[in-house]
Amino acid sequence: MNIIKIYQYICNELELDYFITVIPKMVVMETMYETLLKMPLFQGLGEDEITKIVGKVKLHFQKYKAGSVILRSGDPCNELTFLLKGEIMLESTDKDNNFVLKEFQSAPDLVGFYSLFGIKTCYFSTYTAETDVDIVSIDKSFILTELDKHDIFRLNFRNILSNRVQQYHDRLWQFTYPCLETKIVDFLLARCEKPYGKKQLKIKMEDFAAIIGETRLSVSKCLNQLEKDGLVILRRTEVEIPDLNLLKLWKEKFLMTFSHNKEIVNE
Repeated sequence: MNIIKIYQYICNELELDYFITVIPKMVVMETMYETLLKMPLFQGLGEDEITKIVGKVKLHFQKYKAGSVILRSGDPCNELTFLLKGEIMLESTDKDNNFVLKEFQSAPDLVGFYSLFGIKTCYFSTYTAETDVDIVSIDKSFILTELDKHDIFRLNFRNILSNRVQQYHDRLWQFTYPCLETKIVDFLLARCEKPYGKKQLKIKMEDFAAIIGETRLSVSKCLNQLEKDGLVILRRTEVEIPDLNLLKLWKEKFLMTFSHNKEIVNE
């Protein structure tokens, strides 16, 4: 008999309905508050403030088993969704269906909230539970009527959106193609939501070569070298990147060496 069953047994024997129903819910809510406060969106808020904010809105709690689809690409984004527990997979496809990019996201984090506002308010990616996950969501209308009244939340929200735009701007302007390896890294950095963590690219070698303007043979040789260096894992029509940040660091180191060698030649 585990601790939860023992707890329920004692409460039932003593007819302590309050402890059976209310106490566990209070514990769950307190844990949720602690998780929310770890997120950048609520940084700077105290526990009392987050309690007052959450107390004004109906929270939608959901649990998903591993393998369950949480949100689908093309669905309207009408809620602010929080991943409280577990890991999810983001699956994105290009408009021509030439490749599928998979990313992995762990709690605590926000889920697809960049689609809340703008011209296109639909999810770009499909989100699937990689493990059993806990999700809580808040209606978009509440963000506009209540959350936006709080200066700290409003500032955090704008900072997150601005940082995202700046990151993509930096990625675009930092593109350099002194070799095929850096071209492959830039291809991934331009399309990944987060420039770190495990990624899986499902693509045929000939399609990959056509997209980045190289031959199939040269792309194959390059990927095989990256695999020997421990930066990627190759499978049939799939490239797995254990940690994209390692590829990014490799690129930065390569460019420093390339620039240094170029200076020597020019001298």
